[in-house]
Amino acid sequence: MQEYKRSFIVVTIILVQSFLILAGRLWYLQVLRGDEFERFSLNNRIRVVRVPAPRGRILDRQGREIIANRPSFDVYVLPKDIRDLGFLTDTLSTVLGLDVKNITSKIQAALKQDRFKPVLIAQDINRDQLALIEARKGSLPSVIIEVNHTRKYPHGKLGASFLGYLGKATESDLELYPGIRGDDMVGKSGVEKSWEAYLQGKHGFIQKVTDALGREVRWDFFEQDLKSRDSVQGADVVLSIDLDLQKAAEEALGDRSGAVVVVDVRTGGVLALVSHPTFNPSDFIRGIDAKKWKELIADPSFPLLNRATQGLYAPGSVFKIVTAAAGLKEGVIDSHSGFYCPGRYRLGSKTFRCWKPAGHGWVNLRQAIVKSCDVYFYNVVAKLGIDRFATYIKDFGFGALTGIDIEERPGISPSREWKLKTYKEQWYEGETISMGIGQGYVNSTPLQIALMTSAVANGGKLLKPQMVKKVVSPMGETLVENHPQVNHTLSVNQTILDLIRDGLVGVVNDPSGTGRNARLDEMTVAGKTGTAQVVGLGKGNHERFKDHAWFTSYAPAENPEVAITVMVENGGKGGAVAAPVVKQILEVYLKLKAEGNV
Repeated sequence: MQEYKRSFIVVTIILVQSFLILAGRLWYLQVLRGDEFERFSLNNRIRVVRVPAPRGRILDRQGREIIANRPSFDVYVLPKDIRDLGFLTDTLSTVLGLDVKNITSKIQAALKQDRFKPVLIAQDINRDQLALIEARKGSLPSVIIEVNHTRKYPHGKLGASFLGYLGKATESDLELYPGIRGDDMVGKSGVEKSWEAYLQGKHGFIQKVTDALGREVRWDFFEQDLKSRDSVQGADVVLSIDLDLQKAAEEALGDRSGAVVVVDVRTGGVLALVSHPTFNPSDFIRGIDAKKWKELIADPSFPLLNRATQGLYAPGSVFKIVTAAAGLKEGVIDSHSGFYCPGRYRLGSKTFRCWKPAGHGWVNLRQAIVKSCDVYFYNVVAKLGIDRFATYIKDFGFGALTGIDIEERPGISPSREWKLKTYKEQWYEGETISMGIGQGYVNSTPLQIALMTSAVANGGKLLKPQMVKKVVSPMGETLVENHPQVNHTLSVNQTILDLIRDGLVGVVNDPSGTGRNARLDEMTVAGKTGTAQVVGLGKGNHERFKDHAWFTSYAPAENPEVAITVMVENGGKGGAVAAPVVKQILEVYLKLKAEGNV
């Protein structure tokens, strides 16, 4: 009983002391400082200021900036703090040069939804505009200046087709990436989109006590309650792209429409990727306006299309590499097999012509590759038949995605079943003949041709092309590191590849070779020309009916390091137009190699 009484007394004392402390605190707050806090509650509040995180940079293989960041001063309005809407909109319209109705409609829409959510009025204002707003801050309590970060493109349009562009976050983006706002910019294409999760940083915030005019004030009483979180910059994405080679490839292609792909045949790393015409990524950094967007998507030159990975073209005579490999593997020809080329090939009542009307006479495999004799390959594919040939088209990677980490298309790998499913029609033998020289239904991207060439050069490995070498956090931690990956190994053996490679060396280095415009004294180049007919040829002389010019190559022939594929839309002869582009790029490659930079 005594023990119970002691416990009761102790608890009572504690409760009384607690009550006295609480009462004292209430007396202090309400009596001694009540008036002061009342004024404070009316005129002051805690405002949460967002601290945006910079996106990660995009660097080339040597760590050089391809896309960087720069500060951007953005103007927001906090609806709940608006005192005089008319004065506010008139002032912002005058200072920012914006339409009053546009500003008003944004704010009125926000007032109906969330008064506590800042409304973006203008991005990336200049320093004069910033100074004018700061000078009027006392009369504009609802205006917030947020220091954001926006993209900087030190090399202009360079690499725009694979780097991609930014756009305002959509509903699906908001669900996919918690922590972003509707006015945040996210990757919409290319590397910016594929690696968004890493490039996007983590936004921070600072709580500030502000007065009725929105000015920050110091108030020690609340210091312990104010919270903040630092922003964390996004991770840097280091590409396999070499800035010097990319510049060289873009300069070599020039203003012509087409694509260039440069691949390391040992690793699958993409050293350069060009698509032209292209777009200016700077047009997107503040969110592209509707008029400009309509102009881009209506542009008949398709600047938003990445021709290297999404453009589908008949491969023309570069496809004879597949026909030769299939013929050798299936035993319908050997290295000595010869066919007579009179300049045409007859199949029933239909005539298929060689590019050389007078014919090449008797040619064996090597001569057929060197001279790009169409009739030779008509004969080979006729002996193969579509069913056997179709398996080799797939074997060389056509009709399938390569796995590159940007947008791509698989192309078409035709077969008897494919045509029946697609067109509900039977396969005709004449269609097989056309496919033997890369015409007809078959089509591919320049990237697929480059990977096929790499496989011939490296002993049969179809490598997964990689745009990104690694991803590095702001603290220097490697978050992702890509290593060479083999998608598939060709079914043909090294002996067959050696026979084809011997022919490809002859294409560039023999006196009768069609690719002599790619020849270099300093290094042995191997390659294959292609001149792909465009549908409608012969129906007019318009530029768009001219042939597409191809040249695919690798070098050095003895110990291959790099494969280069060039396709020029409506360029004409591959040997005359595309081969010199390869030569120009290889000259830069040799220079960089001598300097130890590739």
